[in-house]
Amino acid sequence: MTNLSIEILDSASGAMARGVSVEIRKIENGDWVQLETAKTDSDGQAILCTEDDIKEGGYFEVLVFLGAYFDSTGRDLPQIKMVDIIPLRFGLEPVTTGIDLRMTVSPTSYSTAFSTRASA
Repeated sequence: MTNLSIEILDSASGAMARGVSVEIRKIENGDWVQLETAKTDSDGQAILCTEDDIKEGGYFEVLVFLGAYFDSTGRDLPQIKMVDIIPLRFGLEPVTTGIDLRMTVSPTSYSTAFSTRASA
């Protein structure tokens, strides 16, 4: 399936990050337009948008709400979080394959990577 998805691993717990809120926006006619909101499932995954939203490419922004996720895990964290709402901005050429955004996160760090997958 041609879509843009996210997968989040909580490296501090060694488990996939379940219940992380994410939002995705795209620039259309010079303005940011909200496409979707979602939460990661038990596998730490969520579909961010479908083929119709990414087939022409463009500039996107994903907001990943990690502070709220880490609060929900019961960790003892400071009130002002080092890793809280993470904005990820990127451009995509016209897309014919699925794209996965992978994140590895902890209360003090995060890393991201993109990969493509063949359409089914």
